[in-house]
Amino acid sequence: MIKKTRIKDSYIVRTKKRILRDTVDSEAKYTTTFKDIRNYFKIFNKSLFKNALNSFNNVKIKRIVRGSGQCVEYISYRKGTNFFVLEMMPKYKNKMEFLNTLAHEMVHLWQQTIKKDTGNHNKLFFSFRNKFKRLNLKLSY
Repeated sequence: MIKKTRIKDSYIVRTKKRILRDTVDSEAKYTTTFKDIRNYFKIFNKSLFKNALNSFNNVKIKRIVRGSGQCVEYISYRKGTNFFVLEMMPKYKNKMEFLNTLAHEMVHLWQQTIKKDTGNHNKLFFSFRNKFKRLNLKLSY
């Protein structure tokens, strides 16, 4: 048990160091790439969600009028299925804003798929605040 928590803690430390290394140039504008979305999805899934999340069914990089990212649920009543699409902005102020947005949308995915919640910014959503803080991320509206 002790060895397992050491491995988990060392992964958290390595992830935190990677985020700090990748966001050193905090003033540089960041251009979103599918590769970064895929790589950081894997990292955040392991460190924040214990690999419980399935990936988004589709990922779109597009201009969003209000907000910086969205987790959109599409429901097919005829087929009785639903699927989730991640929508991210093409450019962000810096890489840290991109990482915060991606992790934020992953919490919405977790709420809707794992917990069968509404996906709103509620108590369940903000229960991730401490986990985000361990990785130097901010969880906000």
